[in-house]
Amino acid sequence: MNEFNFEMPVQVRFGDFDMLGHLNNAVYLTYYEVARIRYFYHIGWQLDDISNVVAHFDIDFLIPVVPTNEICVKIRTVKLGNKSFDMEYLLVSTDGKTIFSRASSTQVCFNKSDGKPTPIPDHIRTLLINYENI
Repeated sequence: MNEFNFEMPVQVRFGDFDMLGHLNNAVYLTYYEVARIRYFYHIGWQLDDISNVVAHFDIDFLIPVVPTNEICVKIRTVKLGNKSFDMEYLLVSTDGKTIFSRASSTQVCFNKSDGKPTPIPDHIRTLLINYENI
């Protein structure tokens, strides 16, 4: 798991769990979303004029998260296209010994002024390449 440069601890809430005491499956996506936004800000992408949307998301639920688990999200960008880029995610224990879920997404850049897909701007491409060494 050392190949992930970014990680964010997650504070679980009582309302995040279902009646069986497991983290609700929809909440995983919320955790990934919050961490993804923090990732972009962390690398210097302020999401001003050019942002991105999720075009595709896959998730594998490996081990249930229960209220006593201390968890964090790990994220990395793994591939850059013309207008899109691929990301990978892990939801893991804070000690790194347990992987609770694994996910991937395809993000598409868009221009906020016209709402249309746009090529990844050079400065954002450079931020991603430099941070991830891809």
